[in-house]
Amino acid sequence: MRARLSHALYATAFVCVGISPVLAEDMPRSGDYKVIYTGVNMAPIKPIPIGGGRMLAVSHFTMTAVNAAGSGFLNNLPGRCVGMATLDNDAKTVESHGRCVYADAGGDQIFETYDYAVQPQGPNIRGKGEWTGGTGKFAGISGDVELTNTRLSAMTDGIAQVSGTKTGRYSFESTTSSLK
Repeated sequence: MRARLSHALYATAFVCVGISPVLAEDMPRSGDYKVIYTGVNMAPIKPIPIGGGRMLAVSHFTMTAVNAAGSGFLNNLPGRCVGMATLDNDAKTVESHGRCVYADAGGDQIFETYDYAVQPQGPNIRGKGEWTGGTGKFAGISGDVELTNTRLSAMTDGIAQVSGTKTGRYSFESTTSSLK
């Protein structure tokens, strides 16, 4: 038993050391990007009525971001988003606002706000966001985000799934960032 545990620990350490150059990949201090994301809300909360045919919904999504180029900014990062949406069933419109955080393997975090202005209800919506800062190598980041979001048909009852893109340009203003 002890030998198996020892082998497992060595194997884990080997894998972590073996991929560390990929995780510590250098990024330019500014650049354009296209990121594909997916989100899963494992326990959607039932919306509450707020009057006038409107409902208020709160969401908590577990996210995955992958850079369309296969490397670089926001590639292979897990994240979480918390938001609030207002659904106007009389006008058939929706608007949503919230915040996200993504983290790399070293624990450095990047912060995002998002806003989907009032628009027709449907499976596809468009919004705007902003990188508002970060920790570690993401310290001093800023930039705008163009968002697309598609509501997917969930394969499991009781969950909500989305996919979409984040495109835009980022830059680092802080001299404390470890990026070049």
